[in-house]
Amino acid sequence: LKWDDWEVLKDSRVKLYTGSPIQNKRGKLHYRQEKVEIDFRLVVIKSQKTNKEFWFLTNEFQLSAKEISDYYRKRWDIEVFFRFLKQELNLSHLVSMNRNGIEVMVYMTMIAAMLLLIYKKANNLGYKTAKRRIAMELRDMITAILIIFAGGDPAKVFKT
Repeated sequence: LKWDDWEVLKDSRVKLYTGSPIQNKRGKLHYRQEKVEIDFRLVVIKSQKTNKEFWFLTNEFQLSAKEISDYYRKRWDIEVFFRFLKQELNLSHLVSMNRNGIEVMVYMTMIAAMLLLIYKKANNLGYKTAKRRIAMELRDMITAILIIFAGGDPAKVFKT
């Protein structure tokens, strides 16, 4: 089976084995192999462009090999996106465990990412410089707002 630049090398039903820990008389830990009861599906595809093979293991037997590889590729895009959120935007943990709270946090982080990219492009800066400068400007703006609310004059704090 082939599509675009991809070719299915293998699409088969496989059995997996797991090791269950057991302790011998001397207290040393060993692993006894046991067959997993459910079947899995192994799909191996190859890129004609890069000559790389990709192996997918799933318990989904209703989808075609192309659909399985498409789902895994989309999943990888999602993984890359979340790595970006964690590493570049410091989304280190979720403050809510319900669906609405998680959605709000992800949307807010995506909005912040878009604003950062717009700031980067508008000021012709590199990503890290834009991130650092927008953080400093936001901090100064928030400080000025707090000073005004407290009845002070931000011009006395910020020398312009």
